[in-house]
Amino acid sequence: MPLSDRIRKLAQKFATPHEAHGSGSSRVGLETGRASQTESEPSMALGEAWSVSDAQKIMAGRVGANSYKVNTRLLDAKLATAPIPTNAWWQNLIVESGDQPIVMGPYMIKSVNESLVVCAPTAMHANTFVASAWHDDWRMDMTGSTRRVVAYDSVSVTVRYEGSVLANVPLVKGAVFATIVLEAPTVIQLSTIHAIIGVCAGDAPGSTIVQLNNGSTWLMWCESNVVLRQCGMSGLESSIPMQGAVRLALVANGASAISALLSARTAIPIGGDVSINATNETAEFSIAWKVRGSGDLLMCAQPHHQHVLNAEWMDDVGSYWSSKGTLRVARGTKWQWCEPIEPLGFAGQTELCAQHKEKLRELVAIDACALADSVLPPDPYFFGKALARAARIALIADEVDDPHSRDMAVQQVAEWFEPWLNGSNSNPLVYDTEWFGIVSSSGLCDAHADFGQGRYNDHHFHYGYFVYAAAVLAKLYPEWATCHRDALDIFARDYCNLNTKDTSFTLLRCFDIYEGNSWAAGLFPFADSRNQESTSEAINAYYAAYLYALATRRPQIAHVIRGVLQLEARTARTYWHVDDICNVYPHEYSCDKAVVGILWSSKADYATFFGNNPEYIYGIQFLPYTPATALLIKRAWIEKIWAPYLQRVADNAQTDAWREIIDLTYAVVDKNATLDRIARISSHDDGNSASNAYYWVATAPEP
Repeated sequence: MPLSDRIRKLAQKFATPHEAHGSGSSRVGLETGRASQTESEPSMALGEAWSVSDAQKIMAGRVGANSYKVNTRLLDAKLATAPIPTNAWWQNLIVESGDQPIVMGPYMIKSVNESLVVCAPTAMHANTFVASAWHDDWRMDMTGSTRRVVAYDSVSVTVRYEGSVLANVPLVKGAVFATIVLEAPTVIQLSTIHAIIGVCAGDAPGSTIVQLNNGSTWLMWCESNVVLRQCGMSGLESSIPMQGAVRLALVANGASAISALLSARTAIPIGGDVSINATNETAEFSIAWKVRGSGDLLMCAQPHHQHVLNAEWMDDVGSYWSSKGTLRVARGTKWQWCEPIEPLGFAGQTELCAQHKEKLRELVAIDACALADSVLPPDPYFFGKALARAARIALIADEVDDPHSRDMAVQQVAEWFEPWLNGSNSNPLVYDTEWFGIVSSSGLCDAHADFGQGRYNDHHFHYGYFVYAAAVLAKLYPEWATCHRDALDIFARDYCNLNTKDTSFTLLRCFDIYEGNSWAAGLFPFADSRNQESTSEAINAYYAAYLYALATRRPQIAHVIRGVLQLEARTARTYWHVDDICNVYPHEYSCDKAVVGILWSSKADYATFFGNNPEYIYGIQFLPYTPATALLIKRAWIEKIWAPYLQRVADNAQTDAWREIIDLTYAVVDKNATLDRIARISSHDDGNSASNAYYWVATAPEP
């Protein structure tokens, strides 16, 4: 199966003059989507943004309304007048009927019209997956009420119920309690799929401790100091109508956990302010949790947080299970951590020796000449790969001092790009006025066209290739790039907008700052919630935006995106790579493999969306090969997994294209052996070339 069948530190000494980015630091605040915004909200200064020109004007009339409409029964109509998230962790709440679960950690939540359902998932795993088993642990009756999303920010979403029950439900990433805030007197009615085997009053007013026959214990707390009583085998209710907060928490560590949870009962997280403060050497991430009430705020941290947070860990509370590993509880209203910045620029990690330069001149001349015979795909994904491939050839030619091949490739990239900028290609891009983004004409009316492009699936993958080409053109053909600045910016703005004042695009469309990774799935509901398959293509997307910011001399944007890129790479190595930074998965899964193919909010899958061949599952985590691949592929990990996994996967691959993608990982261990292995390759992935494969090996990080 050919690859084209896929459905899918910055150091000044490494920089060329076009890469120079100045000194100092950049700070951006990433908030918010409320029914009304205020001028006091943190935002990027407009001078630090991509172009903020009106997207519809830039698109010169190529505008349309998506056939998939925003459902204002599920999303407050006021929110729909501004750019709307399309790839958020809570997206399930507003697509289709809105009844599929979202993952807060440690709870999964279903918010449906007449009930709110809370699940503390349990482990379900086999050799090919680690999943979260759903069960209706607690269901609060909302009969006679409708619900809709009324507010959101980078780490939370608020659902409002109206009707016989009037309530707000703040759903905040990492919250130890699930919380419902009743705004009018209401008789609470809770039910569980399990049998209740014990109910008693807790040590604090309004607290109730409930034991279930599945072995779990829950703490309930009512702000109005009402104690719940058992109703039948599987129900709880309040004896009188009450209002205020009702909170539920799984007790993970007996009496000590109950004590700690009670001390946190009145501190209710309702959202968070997020910021990124980046310099040449480090990126500092901050989440300032917004809290209603007082007391100890307890929040759950995922494994990648635990590696870097200088937190007050509340181990007395116990830990919580998740499909991404054990969650640990931290106390405090502000989280801060730093991502050290690894050296990265347009060029590879090591300088080319004379021998490698000579070989590359030979290869790049052949690759550049062959570009004229290329058959260009009509869809954004595969066209983007072809465009970025040609841009890589141009950049390599420039580095090996072959101006003829460089200019030939640069001209080809510009000629190919132009129709996509002016809309004269066969599948023009249009600005979608319904969901505020750039989509293909085919995708505007067909949910499955172009890999779900019109439903905002994989936008960072697709447009990352375009932006990489834009970065190379801005470096090598700056006059052309300057003339097309606003049109080129559109691609970066679509998935990598950092500016809350941009009225055309949502913030960081795919990136989830709490999870530390991007979500590729767009406006499609999934029972396992959000997902991302190719971490390497996500890394390519942010690498491309970083280079484009450098080449167009916007260092503030470059600093911030570089931080995002570094975090995405670290979480990829934590959750998609098995036993790289750590191993978060049970032995049954991790005993005979080294990657996750698709990571969902609530599941890790050894699979891809386009087939289960091992070379697909591994290879989709490595392509495309660029200097940024060095952030992802580390010597210690490849040494450990080469003999037991990668070598066999490469040798058994069905095509040369996939075989080469696997072989190239070994360059960080043994360059000469890797060159010998790829010498047998006769065809390449549609995003790769002979010159690019050789260049990666020649410039890979030294052992």
